[in-house]
Amino acid sequence: MFIQILFLVLTLQKSQTQKVNEQNTQITFLENQNFKKQDPYEINYEEEEPSDSNVFFYFHQYANFITWAILVDLGIIANRYGILIQYKIEVHAIIMTLVIIPSVIAEFFMIFADGEPELYGQESLEDIHGLLGFFFLGVIIVQVIGGIVLKFCILSIKMQNHLKIKSILHIYLGYAIYILGKIQLGFGYYLSYTNAPNEGQGSLTSFWCVYSLMFFWRIIFEFLYQNGKIYQLFKQQKERPRQHSGTLQDSLLIQYIEQNEQSQLINEFQNKFWVIFNNEIIDLTEFVHPGGQYIWNKVKGREISRFLYGSCGLEDESAKQYQHTKNAIVLLKNNVIGTLNSIAFTIPIGESAENTCTQWKLNTITILNDKTSYFGFLNPQFRIISQFTSIHSFGKYFQLKSLESKNIPIRQYTCVSSMAPENVEYRRELVKYVESIVNNNQQAKAPLQPKYLNELPMIIKYYDSQNGFSKYIHNHKGEFYDIQGPYGPPHGIPNRGKIVIISGGTGIFPFLDLLDFLLKSITYSITLNKYGKQIADNLNPYDCQFNTNVHVTLFFAVANRSELIGSDILFPIIQIQKHLEKEVLRLIIKIREKIDGIETINDRYSKEMFGRVLGNNLDYQRYLICGPPQMQASVPPILREMGVQDHLIHFI
Repeated sequence: MFIQILFLVLTLQKSQTQKVNEQNTQITFLENQNFKKQDPYEINYEEEEPSDSNVFFYFHQYANFITWAILVDLGIIANRYGILIQYKIEVHAIIMTLVIIPSVIAEFFMIFADGEPELYGQESLEDIHGLLGFFFLGVIIVQVIGGIVLKFCILSIKMQNHLKIKSILHIYLGYAIYILGKIQLGFGYYLSYTNAPNEGQGSLTSFWCVYSLMFFWRIIFEFLYQNGKIYQLFKQQKERPRQHSGTLQDSLLIQYIEQNEQSQLINEFQNKFWVIFNNEIIDLTEFVHPGGQYIWNKVKGREISRFLYGSCGLEDESAKQYQHTKNAIVLLKNNVIGTLNSIAFTIPIGESAENTCTQWKLNTITILNDKTSYFGFLNPQFRIISQFTSIHSFGKYFQLKSLESKNIPIRQYTCVSSMAPENVEYRRELVKYVESIVNNNQQAKAPLQPKYLNELPMIIKYYDSQNGFSKYIHNHKGEFYDIQGPYGPPHGIPNRGKIVIISGGTGIFPFLDLLDFLLKSITYSITLNKYGKQIADNLNPYDCQFNTNVHVTLFFAVANRSELIGSDILFPIIQIQKHLEKEVLRLIIKIREKIDGIETINDRYSKEMFGRVLGNNLDYQRYLICGPPQMQASVPPILREMGVQDHLIHFI
């Protein structure tokens, strides 16, 4: 029906145009007859006035050329590649407004114009051009409304349902309009180049030269961008970390982050969006996330490497995993306001303290269960320390990259020095030592903890995914990998108080070193109480700040006993802490089978289950969560329902 009405309008307009042309022909004929009767020496100096319809036509022609041959490409480039532009959404909106307004005006000019230039047999193309113009006008209006709605959705810090679908619709409708606009431009300029010159015999060479030029510069830009040339330009000119501003606000922010002052961060920097990437503190308050401003709200104050490199999506599954471009890294580098204090885990060998070789050889793969293995990396230029000295040091990770395959993504894995063979053996001797002095009530020789490790230790679970890092590294022993770190903030464990750890499967790995530290703290405390500081210090050759003033409630969900990695740490703590005056660890293992001496449950994580274990008085200072995506998505809502505040819930 709509198309029939459009054809009717075009037919009426065409018939009206033919009548005007016939009248003009008759008038011209009469004028020529009168001209013959005039005095040949009488000259008429009156100039012919231009037709209003021709003015409309030329506005339509040149306005559409400027907007759809040049400006529309700039608008798309600003939005698609303008991640380094602080207000890229506003820039995109302004440019597209400059495209749309003249286009709409030009379309209405041609609809209501009384006449048009002679087309010399191209009337059928004119009808198609006009019909597409009507359709084009309607689609543009829909796209404008959609763009306005999408902008408000992106700027909202609240979770927007179907935001990704809205964005995809806007993007693909934009591409459809872009292609249709170029086609319309081709139609228009084909008509333009064939109507006026030589009465319909215009140069098609000129037409194709101009029409090709409309695409050529965009193709060149795309080629340079896809080959990294544009990125290299930005990298040379833009990738310079911003010097510390020296403002009181930035200084306080960095200080509070370093000291883990959560209350001050919440009260004084509630409206600032800051993140941590590779030990750098980055202020992104003035930038809008293209996936929605709510994402900043989700990752505020967190380490974002896993999200940037596509290791995982947001825990509540509101944003899926996505490997960001190099431009995103440039954006982060340009907005650094400070750096976290680094913790030494590797020490260069030799006189040069600036030894920065990051190539490590995968020397050892030891299977722990059917899907998880221990990995040991060698680098002869470094020593690896065996023990962090403070409870605030745990939670750092290393960044691994294959040097052999460029298709394998970068991944991050937590430091697990407690699982190195030297520390595993030392822990066995330590447990025997404690059992000896407690059960036999006689002093024994304290085992000596090694100062350095032979290998950089990691634990990696196998995932059967195409081009996945874990699958690749399980099958490429002996290769070299680029390993950098340790990065990231520590877990933020307080010096005293109570914390809750909720883990599942491999989610226990980031906490193994912390739990190993608690085991050594308990052993030191028992020895101190029994034999005094001089004997106890034999267990502390590296001046560790052992601490038994922290109580940990650990929920550990596994499918079976083979997944109980770290049981040689957990089970001895439960047995040995009985000889202290207070409990340091309460361990609840979610498993189907019973384990002697260990509290086990078979319930799903729920409000009732957590309430039964944690009680009604939720005086815990921090809730740390790490596990499979389904667990990370389901646990926080349960805790919030129980009354736990958001700032106390932390994903590891």
